[in-house]
Amino acid sequence: MILVDIFAPVINQTYDFSLDENAKISLLLDEISEMICQKEQCKLTGSVRELLLVSQKQQRILNSELTLAHYHVAPGERLIMI
Repeated sequence: MILVDIFAPVINQTYDFSLDENAKISLLLDEISEMICQKEQCKLTGSVRELLLVSQKQQRILNSELTLAHYHVAPGERLIMI
């Protein structure tokens, strides 16, 4: 598990998440979107499959079929969910 910051520009908020670096990013996006919607009392419109996770440090979109470990995402890094 690693602690990362997730910035959601659509609501202009940053959240701390402890994520399994060996889980597929697609599964992490499911968890992240669900947790944010619960906290903000909102409903996700559209499909979770359309969400992307971007590494601010690496300046790249992370493939949802790979893992954070594959990209060597380190604790404390900032990721952007779009």
